[in-house]
Amino acid sequence: MPLSLAEFKIPRYKYFPSHLMDRCGPKMWARLGILQACERLEIPHGMWPKFAFPQLPREYIHPYAVSDRLALPSFFPLNESESEWKARVQTIVDVFVDRELDRFRQKLQSDVKGKVLTPIKQTRDTTPIKLRYEWAAKRHCLRTPYKELASGGYTAERISKTVSAILKQAGLQGK
Repeated sequence: MPLSLAEFKIPRYKYFPSHLMDRCGPKMWARLGILQACERLEIPHGMWPKFAFPQLPREYIHPYAVSDRLALPSFFPLNESESEWKARVQTIVDVFVDRELDRFRQKLQSDVKGKVLTPIKQTRDTTPIKLRYEWAAKRHCLRTPYKELASGGYTAERISKTVSAILKQAGLQGK
């Protein structure tokens, strides 16, 4: 049984390692999305975009570890209620989390400033991602006019902008 391209998943990165951006970053993710759409739409292979299979990142782990252990206070049932103890614990947890988040933010800013990580532009598009890539595949491979792609409340103009952005990111603009 052949491997389906649907098996390959790209996480919704907010930041990505700078040294991997050109080799297996957004351009490759866009290419994979187009190939997956071609497969879903059953477009004949001969009509698919002509580029080498996208290089995809291996799982990349860049954790920011918690610096301290969280020490919870003892419960004194003789002179405090469960809700009083819970309130004390919640205050300690909130302070701990705020301190760690501040440290994480500083580390993240340092990693971005030092070009260890690159911010990934987040789209606010409410159109399902699979649909966006299907439009791009139909337009690029089948030369489907934007007016024919327009349906479900999506205008030809909106589809044109979306498809242009995807094709540009994939390095297929104007091809």
